[in-house]
Amino acid sequence: MQRALPGAGLLAETVQAQVGSKIEITGGQAFTEKEIRDAQAEEIRDIMEKGVTPARADDLAFYIGSFYRKAGFSKVVVDYEIHGDKVLIKINEGPRSTLHRLIFTGNRVVDDKTLYDYMIGATPERLAREPAKFPYTTAEISAGVDRVRGLYLSKGYLNVAIDSSKVQLSRDGKEADVTVRITEGPVYTVGQVTFTGETLYPREQLITALGESTTGPFAPGLAVVMQRNLQSFYKAHGYYQAEVIATADPTPFPHGGRVPIAFHVAPKGLFRFGSVTVRNVTDKPRLHANFLPKRFAHLRGQIYDPAKLDETYREMLRTGLFDNLRVSLNPTPSHELLIDLTASEAKAKEVGFTIGAGSYEGVSVGVRLADRDLFGHGRPLSFSADYSQRGLRGELLYVDPWLFDTRFALRTRIYSEARDEDGYSKNAIGARTDLTRKLTPHLELGVFAEVAKYNVTSNGISEDLLGPLDYTVGSVGLTQNSDFRNDPINPGRGFVFNTSFDVTTVQGGDAFTRGIGRFSYYLPIGKTVLAFGARGGFISADATNVPIDSRFFNGGGNSVRSFAERQLGPMNHGHPVGGNIYTVFNVEYDVPITGALTGAAFVDAGSLTNDDLPGSGDLRYGVGLGLRYKLPIGPIRLDYGVNPDRRQDESFGAFNFSFGFAF
Repeated sequence: MQRALPGAGLLAETVQAQVGSKIEITGGQAFTEKEIRDAQAEEIRDIMEKGVTPARADDLAFYIGSFYRKAGFSKVVVDYEIHGDKVLIKINEGPRSTLHRLIFTGNRVVDDKTLYDYMIGATPERLAREPAKFPYTTAEISAGVDRVRGLYLSKGYLNVAIDSSKVQLSRDGKEADVTVRITEGPVYTVGQVTFTGETLYPREQLITALGESTTGPFAPGLAVVMQRNLQSFYKAHGYYQAEVIATADPTPFPHGGRVPIAFHVAPKGLFRFGSVTVRNVTDKPRLHANFLPKRFAHLRGQIYDPAKLDETYREMLRTGLFDNLRVSLNPTPSHELLIDLTASEAKAKEVGFTIGAGSYEGVSVGVRLADRDLFGHGRPLSFSADYSQRGLRGELLYVDPWLFDTRFALRTRIYSEARDEDGYSKNAIGARTDLTRKLTPHLELGVFAEVAKYNVTSNGISEDLLGPLDYTVGSVGLTQNSDFRNDPINPGRGFVFNTSFDVTTVQGGDAFTRGIGRFSYYLPIGKTVLAFGARGGFISADATNVPIDSRFFNGGGNSVRSFAERQLGPMNHGHPVGGNIYTVFNVEYDVPITGALTGAAFVDAGSLTNDDLPGSGDLRYGVGLGLRYKLPIGPIRLDYGVNPDRRQDESFGAFNFSFGFAF
């Protein structure tokens, strides 16, 4: 609890008394004296600190009058009198005027409803229904006229004249009818577009590069926008110092109202990326001096492309190695662009703690220790451990995004876990290495190898259905990821398509192949998003010959949401045993509710096949509703799915609480 300083209340009363002794306000009825004083705090402070003068009193009266006029008191009169060191403000409010009606004349191109929207941001019906929200002020009317003028200019009516001076007040002065006279004048359109100079590219390509319609209205600034777009086009193709001069003169009114636009192009040489210099302003830098030059070295000799430079720059920011990284380009007479970097390093070591909950995992807590700049090479090493109601997991992860200073990325992890799954328990220790290469910004290919030692014990499932119990498993495989989403964490548009294929051998058992595919598409519809998903996988062996931890499971927050986690498919003693073929299909419609909170309606379908057990392979369904709360690291989701074809011993539906996008 905060305590007031002794005498603080007396001090506040003294200050207020001093203000009251120097400034007296009379005649105000629509607003309290405090509201008037608060609105003019700066002018009042000026009088309190510097004393009463005619100029300061006149300023205070003027601003009080402006305050009233903004509230619709168009006839307010504010006078002042000075008596010694005191100023008396006298307010004669007059009636408060609200806007009763807008009358438009002379408009042929734009209808009244659109003009209402531009003038006051409301329909005539809303104005009639809520007049108190629309005080009549000359300032607001003038601002509305400016918006209407801008609308006409964008349509090519460069000589439009708008007069809103005719105002009819009601007899009591409380309502105002404003007549807006519009003289549209002739329309100007884009005429012939010509290119001169060393254009280098076909006319059709240059027309597209202008980025604006060449058959539409001619608006102020259109030629400048086209000129900038065309100059950006040449720069993006390596002509870093290209100059483009645009000429377009709509005065006098051209024949037919068509304004010709001429562009003169001077490319001034093709530029390529040159050497890289770095200035590290960190007090005690850890990064090796050659780290950043090596990251940008692949650009050297390439034709200047701002998109490629930006891609590498953003890649550096995503590493988390820098608090600040600035890039500047310096052209040379030999048509090279020297890349100058100024870097400020971020703290490399971090300790983090997590706490979470999920329908299957229950409550979980975790710790993460990391060094993003191992030995000054900019490669991160991290250790994480998580404990949930299912058990304990630990992982040591090393990532090298630039293996041997190439564009290949290496990811190696050593893991261990001791968990109680539904129907069985396991202890495992293993390692996996992935080697990937981004061929384009949206396409990544990879290979991987994994080896792990497992010990499985029954916790309800018959042992003959668990597959191998004490075994070593090894896998090698290929991956592909095509990601065209606008955001991989909270996608709102685009699609992602990824696949994996591997060959797995089991010590003392049979080898098998496995393939998995996923396609998700996100379609924005206004502020809402309609999402589609399809996933599937197969294992080329009977499920009971495959280790249970290598099988597919279905049901839960990321598959068919009318079932709890792993509960769709064949069972043994009430526990899921998994399968060798699965499918999942999802459709979801997300609608914003307020802020980061979003509502969702979904339909799911899926199947899980185990050839050795009955009740498998059938397509099962789910329909339901959910809530999402979007965080920078992904959405928190709560879903309830109803099972429309419920069978014996199955639940009516299921709640699923999870993190991340569903599919």
